[in-house]
Amino acid sequence: MAVTYSTAAITARMNGVVTAIGNGASLLLKAGGTTVSTIALSGPAGTVSGTVLTFTGTLLDPAAAATGTVDSAVIVDSGALTVISGLTVGIPLSGADVIISNGLGSTLISVGQVVALLGAQITGS
Repeated sequence: MAVTYSTAAITARMNGVVTAIGNGASLLLKAGGTTVSTIALSGPAGTVSGTVLTFTGTLLDPAAAATGTVDSAVIVDSGALTVISGLTVGIPLSGADVIISNGLGSTLISVGQVVALLGAQITGS
């Protein structure tokens, strides 16, 4: 039988995630194992409402570090330790955890390209 948490417990856990991310954290956009783009997160990184953590702020990378088709995202704290991994990445209307825009309607990012984080949410369970 699956374990079920109360909404209050999930909310507390998601607030703990915000605390673990802390200030000075980054969202790394990955193509395979290569970091293509690094987006600095706000401090705090987001807000929790119910069971959902929504990342906030004007978030962008002014110049991608590499070229590749982004397939996942990782959030690291200020010490570069992974706090969250396995996030899906897509373009608007894709339903991914992390929604990006490079102005081309694609997750293919080229070195030097501006990459904007349009939205990111994690739902606790």
